[in-house]
Amino acid sequence: MGATEEIERIALDPVLSVPEKDERIIAFLAQSDDRGVPAAVECLMTTSDRRVAEYVAAYLGLIHGAREEKARVAERLRGAGEVAASAARLVPWMPDSLIDAFIQDHLAAADPESPVSSVVFTIAMHRPERLRPYADQVESAAMKRSLLSGAPDEFADSLLERWRAEHDLNDLWTLALIRTSHAADLIESVVDEVADPNDWDWLMPLAGRLPDTRKPAGFPPAFLGFVADAGESAHVMGGDPGGDVPLCADCRAPAERILTLSAEAMPNALSRDPSFYWFTCECAEVDRITVRFTSAGTEVYFNPQGPSSGEARLIPGERSLVLEPHPNQNGVSLPAFPRTQHQVGGLPRWPSPETHPICPVCGNFMPFLMAIEGGSTPFGRMGFEELLFGFWCDSCAVSSTQTQN
Repeated sequence: MGATEEIERIALDPVLSVPEKDERIIAFLAQSDDRGVPAAVECLMTTSDRRVAEYVAAYLGLIHGAREEKARVAERLRGAGEVAASAARLVPWMPDSLIDAFIQDHLAAADPESPVSSVVFTIAMHRPERLRPYADQVESAAMKRSLLSGAPDEFADSLLERWRAEHDLNDLWTLALIRTSHAADLIESVVDEVADPNDWDWLMPLAGRLPDTRKPAGFPPAFLGFVADAGESAHVMGGDPGGDVPLCADCRAPAERILTLSAEAMPNALSRDPSFYWFTCECAEVDRITVRFTSAGTEVYFNPQGPSSGEARLIPGERSLVLEPHPNQNGVSLPAFPRTQHQVGGLPRWPSPETHPICPVCGNFMPFLMAIEGGSTPFGRMGFEELLFGFWCDSCAVSSTQTQN
C-alpha cells in the first residue's frame, strides 16, 4: 500500500475520531522519509478528498522549511475544487503571485463561502497588504478586522478623530490593532483623555508599546516557531533544565520547561537565555509562573521551588524550536484561536486583550517574547491545551509565563 492509500485509509476510517485520525496521520508521515514531506506532497498533488487534504496540509504546516514543496502543493490545490480550502495551511510559504491569484479567485466567486475563502481569510492575517487594495470588496467582518494590521496612517487618523467625537473605546481598540508606529503614537497621545487608567494599560501594549516606559511591547522581529528534533535549533524545548524549577503551591508537583531561547541565536541582543515553564498538575488555578535567573540559579516568585522531575509530560520528548520569519511583522490583528502557530518575537496575538505582567524586580511592565500553543506536533501532542504567553524583562533576567482562561 502506497503512502497516499495509507493516509486515505486512516482519514476515511469511520471508526476513528477526528483527533485519532490526526494523530495517526501525523505519526505515519513523521516516520516516513525526509520528515514525511515527499509523502505529504504526493498525497496533496493527487487527492480529491477535502478531509484527506486537510489532515495532510495541516501536517505540512507543522514542518519547517520545504518552502518550494509547499508552494507547489498550494498551486495545485488552488485549481482542485473543494480541496482548495486546505491551501490555507500553506499561506506563509506562498509567493506573492500565488497569494494574488487566490485573492482574485475569491473576489470572482459568486459564493463568498467558496473553498478559497478560508485561504483568503488566512492571507488577510498573514499578508494583509496583499488584500487591503480590495477592502471595499471584502464582506467578511473577520477579514476586514485582519486588514487593520499595518493599515495606512490616514485610516488611523480617522479612527482617532471618531474616538474624540464619540469617545467609544472600541475605536481606540481598533486603532491599537493597526500596530504601526504611527498608530502607537496616536494611542500614546490620548493618555490623559482615557477615562479608566486600566484601559490604558492594555491599549498601549496592544498598539506596540509598554504603558509605563513607552518601550516596545515585544522583541522584534517576529518569527513562526516549529517543533523539531533536538539539535536542529539552538532553542531547546522540554528536557531537564537543571537546577530548581517552580513547584505547585498545592501538590508540590514540579513545573516543566516549555522553552529556553538561545540569546546568542536571537537577533534581539538579549543579555541571557530566557526560559519559560508550565505546570503539569491540574490541582491549582494557576495562570502565571514567574522566574528570575541569577548566577546562583533560578529564583521562583509567588510559588515554591525545588528539583525538576526529569520527566517529559508537556513537550513530547526533548526537542528544539526552529524559527522562520513571520510574514506579518506588524502583528496579527485578529484574536488568537485554536491551532494558532507558535511565535517568538513581535507582538502577542491575545485571545482577548490583556495587561502585560509586571516584573517583580523593577516594577515595570514586561515585553512579550514567545507564544507556544498546546496541540499537535510531528512528535505527538503537547501535554497541555492552553496557549502559553512568555514575557521577558531582559534587564532583570525575569521570565513570566501565563495563559488566559
